[in-house]
Formats: sequence, structure tokens, C-alpha cells
Amino acid sequence: MPQFFLLVVFVSASGALAPGPLLFATMNISLRAGKYAGLAAALGHMTFELPLILAIAFGIWNFIQDPGVNFMIGIVGSAALIAFGLLQVRSSLKGLSAGDNPGNSGQSLLLVRGTDLLAAFLVGLLFTALNPYFLTWWFTVGLPLISEGVRMGGLAGLLTMFGFHIWLDYAWLGTAGYATATGAKFLKPKQMNIFSLALAIAVIIFGALLLIRTLELF
Repeated sequence: MPQFFLLVVFVSASGALAPGPLLFATMNISLRAGKYAGLAAALGHMTFELPLILAIAFGIWNFIQDPGVNFMIGIVGSAALIAFGLLQVRSSLKGLSAGDNPGNSGQSLLLVRGTDLLAAFLVGLLFTALNPYFLTWWFTVGLPLISEGVRMGGLAGLLTMFGFHIWLDYAWLGTAGYATATGAKFLKPKQMNIFSLALAIAVIIFGALLLIRTLELF
């Protein structure tokens, strides 16, 4: 079991700890949603990831390897990334135009009072479900982990493998969200909106690269 734990951690790190749109979107939403936004995003990520792993283990999601399905996921996923990034750019620019004046001029368009953590949860869910690279990772690099978990103990072994894997996501996104939200307390509104704008541009770039790659493979 200790060897299996180390195997899962080292293999999972190649995907979980890689900078990507989910990380940057989580950091962006944490600027307004607070220090627990990263944990909420990790929960949204897990809400999609666990059923996916179960479906792969039982052969339900084999259809996702179809080129047409991959193409549609790539198009929808890239469009979602670009749209989210553009909304954040608009919000950040609006905040910059207000300067250091107090108010909600720079508040994310995704956030409504009382729904901050829900917005972070939805970011985790949607940026996972619409990320073809995430799906491809589980069907390639992550597939041996699923097979080994099932071999070791059926459903119990599979859930054990998932437990060894998912804590990395909570640690990574939770730490990123906490650090971003805590650091934002020391920033003036103008500085925070510049940071938010940079993160939004990074998400747009990821979306554009995904769109180009999807069209090239078609």
C-alpha cells in the first residue's frame, strides 16, 4: 500500500500540479470569493472527476475516445475558457477605470452576493468537465492507476486510489486560492484588478491554444 500511494502521488502530480486554466481561474475567483474558494473549486473538480473514474473503470465512457466527441469537447471547452476570460477582462477593466475608489466596480460577473463559493465550485466543475486535456490524461497517463486500483481491490481499491489522488487537488487548489485571497488583502483595488486582468488573459491564452489544437486535429 505505501508503494501504491507513492505511485499514485508521483503520477498524479504530472497532471494535478501542472499550471492550467483551472488553476488560473481558481486564483482569479479567489480574489473576490475569499480564501476558501480554492477548496470549493477542488470540490467542484472532484464532483466531476470521481464519476468519470468510475465510468472509465466500468467501461461506460469509452465513447469519449471517438474523434468526433473529442472535437466537440475541444470546441465547447475552448469557447468556455475564452468566454470566462473575456468576462473577467471586462470586469477587471471596469475595476481599473474606477481606480482605488471603493465599491464593487471590479467584482467578477460570476459573483452575486451570497454565491461566492458556489461560483468557485462551478468554476471547478466546468473547467474540469470542459477540459479535453484533463479527460485525455485519465485515458492515458492515469489509466494504469485505475487498472491497478481495480486489480488491488475492485471498487474499494479504486476508491483508495482516488483518495490517494484527490488530496493533491485539494492541497494545490486550496493553497493557491488561500494564498491569492490572503495576498489580495494587501493590494489596493487597482493592483488587484491588474492581477485579475493578468490571470484572465492567461485563461484566454489557454482557451485559444486549445481551440487551435482542436482545429488542427480535425
